[in-house]
Amino acid sequence: MRYLLHESQRAELAGRQQYLYDVFRMYFLPGKPEGGFIPLEPVGTNDLDVVFITGHANYVGDYLKNRIKSIPERIIVITSCMGRTFRKHIANKAIYVPDTRKDLCYLRSGKPYGFDFNISDAELNFYNSSGSIMQRIQSAYDRLL
Repeated sequence: MRYLLHESQRAELAGRQQYLYDVFRMYFLPGKPEGGFIPLEPVGTNDLDVVFITGHANYVGDYLKNRIKSIPERIIVITSCMGRTFRKHIANKAIYVPDTRKDLCYLRSGKPYGFDFNISDAELNFYNSSGSIMQRIQSAYDRLL
């Protein structure tokens, strides 16, 4: 499991690390940047075959275009606008996006919810849902088919 945060959101890094700790009860440390993204990798045992990618649609799209075949994880969870545009990659991976009925992934201030970054509804729903990580992903995100 990894979490990729686009470089343009570097100011959110500490807040995202706290979010990830709260969700997974694991610490995530930044790794060597790849394709304009900062990888956050869990410390300790991790057996989830999932990569979370957070960033603007153009950045995520470029990353997938250039790296989809080298992404080791089978499941990709994208927090970005224009989720349906990532459908072209479903032959290679199981891809989940915030809401397939909308083009935009609106962000709201995270402060009222205790977060130090602007957060999407999908991220809030994921944070507040229960069950296994896969059940939580499926309840908060839509799978592209």
